[in-house]
Amino acid sequence: MHSEFSREDTKALKGIAVVMMLLHHLAAFANRYPQGFEGFNSLWEGFVTEGYLGNLATNVRLCVAVFFFLGGYGMYKRMESGKYSLLNSVIGLFKSYWKVFVIFVPIAFIFFRRSGDDICYLCTRYDVQDMKTLITVVVSNFFAMSDSINSEWWFIQTYICVMFMGTFYCIATKKNKYFVVELFIVFMIDILTRSFFPALQSFSNFNILENNFFYKRLLTLVNPAPCFFAGITFAKFDAIVKLKEQLSKIPCSTIVSLIAVFAVMWCRGYVLGDLLDIIYVIAFTVLVSKFFDGIKPVKKIFGYIGSHSTNIWLIHSFYCYYFLEATKIVYCTRSIWADLLILLAMSLISSVIINFIFGKSADILTAVKKKLPKKSSCNT
Repeated sequence: MHSEFSREDTKALKGIAVVMMLLHHLAAFANRYPQGFEGFNSLWEGFVTEGYLGNLATNVRLCVAVFFFLGGYGMYKRMESGKYSLLNSVIGLFKSYWKVFVIFVPIAFIFFRRSGDDICYLCTRYDVQDMKTLITVVVSNFFAMSDSINSEWWFIQTYICVMFMGTFYCIATKKNKYFVVELFIVFMIDILTRSFFPALQSFSNFNILENNFFYKRLLTLVNPAPCFFAGITFAKFDAIVKLKEQLSKIPCSTIVSLIAVFAVMWCRGYVLGDLLDIIYVIAFTVLVSKFFDGIKPVKKIFGYIGSHSTNIWLIHSFYCYYFLEATKIVYCTRSIWADLLILLAMSLISSVIINFIFGKSADILTAVKKKLPKKSSCNT
């Protein structure tokens, strides 16, 4: 069977990645639970008491590396087809961000201003006392210079940085024809941003860099960010497709792929942690994509979720952290799987509504423009 890695594949992978993100934020941080929530229950008691749930919830943070990898992959493919523009990509990201921002931020400050010791500290975030502070917070967050309204929006600054760096990376490596050489460059970027540049701050002559805006965002990227460059490299050499073709030669490759996914996640969780994310993300992408090829209905479900992944990422933490009444709904069953479905449903429905609102607004604007009288030109 001929293997491919299409936009439908990337949507499905984004779908599974965003569900992993929801699980991570829902269960990985006990200090963020709503006041009075006593933790999750399970039919298998050891799943909770022996730390398997906590480790799983922490471990699925691999989803961040998946988003970076797919972002780099998509960027190179658009560049290859001549449809890529760095400026348009940045504007597109901000448009997605602002759609959620203009709806949820007013809701946050109008309806969810809370204070008091009897609620989770996260739900007191919108208790702003003066207009000057409110304007400063809104403006700084609107332009993604701060994430004080929603801490999970930190991703925007880092992603914009890797978009710039990724563009220059593509230009710099354009003439390279050797996969191994480019893979070595990617590994070096991972080493430099993960270890070397952050270590510079420990030397007295370099500690001034700690407060430098560009140093902190361009040279000391968050650990999964170099996976963006891995995505570019694997897109350039069609390496995902080639790896899937090799995997297809194995008998029962769909089942083998699923088992291998669990093996990858176990290694990340119990062997080396996130040190090899740049390897894990490649294996995860290939294996999950191959598994989805064998289970088309599952692929379609996650593909639909993936088409809303940006909105879900921007929205979900309001429900599980910041909106008091919403947190009580999300954590109402004490079953991690039921509460995960609740959070996913709330976030997905909200995404559909937002897209509907802005889709209708665009249709109305287009209709109004058509009805406006056209400017007549006079010949002299």
